[in-house]
Amino acid sequence: MNIKFFLIVLVALTVGCQGIEFIYDKSPTIKLLENDTQVIVSGDDISIIKSQLNNIVATSASDGKFKLLVTSSKTSTNAVIKDNQTVSQIGINHILNYNLQKKDEGCIISEKKISSDSVYNLKSSGYSFGTDLEKKETVYNNIEKNINDFFQFLNNNHSNLDCENED
Repeated sequence: MNIKFFLIVLVALTVGCQGIEFIYDKSPTIKLLENDTQVIVSGDDISIIKSQLNNIVATSASDGKFKLLVTSSKTSTNAVIKDNQTVSQIGINHILNYNLQKKDEGCIISEKKISSDSVYNLKSSGYSFGTDLEKKETVYNNIEKNINDFFQFLNNNHSNLDCENED
């Protein structure tokens, strides 16, 4: 009796779980770019940008079918200045210019300029490890948001990765 019950449950689970799709699956557009994209980054925070892009598209060396050129610039501004002229918050703005191309055809698939802003608090007026850590985390999150916005734009507007000048 126990063996029959076990076999029925096993068959039910096997048949019932055939169409399972994972919720956090990469989009078809990202799957096309994965391990087939050469990434060239210039500007500010290059190592963070390369690391983030490698997490998404698992970049290839130079033999990829696609080329992603990313130019970054970072500006910092005093966001909140107190009455005694001390700064309590600093704003960071990242502007990343993306240019995705097909290497063989030399055509442009997408060009996009994305700006992202964030603010972090200064922990004290002197040297503070907390401030440095918060700044690093803010920069990292700001870049991650910017890159995710680009790939969301790519998914919505260029899902088949055709050149812009083709119909």
